Amino acid sequence: MIRAGIIGGSGLTGRELIKILLRHSQATVSYVTSRQYAGKSVAEVFPEFASVTDTEFIDAADKRVLDKSVVDVIFVCLPHTEAMHFVGKAYQKGIRVVDLSADFRIKDVKLYEKVYKEKHKYPELLKRAVYGLPELFRTEISRACIVANPGCYATCTILGAAPALAGLQVESIISDAKSGISGAGIKPTPSSMYISVNENETPYNVGKKHRHQPEIVEALYRGTGKRTDLIFTPQLVPMDRGMLATIYIRLKKAVDLEKVKKVYRERYTAEPFVRLTENISVHNVQNNNFCDIKVEDSGDKKTLLVVSAIDNLLKGASGQAVQNMNIMFGVDEKDGLL
Repeated sequence: MIRAGIIGGSGLTGRELIKILLRHSQATVSYVTSRQYAGKSVAEVFPEFASVTDTEFIDAADKRVLDKSVVDVIFVCLPHTEAMHFVGKAYQKGIRVVDLSADFRIKDVKLYEKVYKEKHKYPELLKRAVYGLPELFRTEISRACIVANPGCYATCTILGAAPALAGLQVESIISDAKSGISGAGIKPTPSSMYISVNENETPYNVGKKHRHQPEIVEALYRGTGKRTDLIFTPQLVPMDRGMLATIYIRLKKAVDLEKVKKVYRERYTAEPFVRLTENISVHNVQNNNFCDIKVEDSGDKKTLLVVSAIDNLLKGASGQAVQNMNIMFGVDEKDGLL
């Protein structure tokens, strides 16, 4: 049985991890930490767990957190720059980590420090961390001690664009991605309040300004061996959860749509959580770990139109984190997720 700990478990990703691990046949929850709720039961904070688990939140300073006799893997659900300390300590103790923050996603330490405006405390571990997108890096994940779980925008865009970049001659990519409000986290802010979000659509940090843009470009290069230019437009829309990216891929020469679809079929036919579909909708991926992809006719054979949809809290966060854990420990990749 895999003994899992969750650091920072009182947020939305922590809640989803608890749900998944409670139904996992090969894993158990050793502890869940929260400085704010230490000593309270998980069910007090999240009433849906009443009569399901009697687990209590503990403080992250508790000696059990980094005790290898208590835990085999730690999920770190903390903000970037804060998460790296727990990752570094867990690595030193020989405990495997799936980090849901951005602290180990970018390999280039100078690029990380430029994007996140913070000096990286463990630059030597960036070389050991594996980018946790199974469809591109499954073999590396299976041997990893540290897995950097991708961001939701990155997952949605990379899975939509990677087969084209790998198999066709791509000139540039534009990703127009829309996320549900849960992507903003559990703590309310002026921009995430109902009065701001309802009947509204808000683009932010567009072009090359969003911190996920360099993450996407670097991961695409490492996963396909090809560099590309990316314009990225993230947008907040009034839905609870889910994400849809409309990806415009400019090709260097015209390609028939059926050839493109064949490229995508050959790349994803064996992937358990990627579905090629003609009926794409955010509703179809909410509350599951699938990424749905539709390859569309744009009317211009030099412009490929790909639509990609995921649940931002599952395939874009906690579901993918458990998928990575499954691969790391050699259990059924789908356990807890189907």
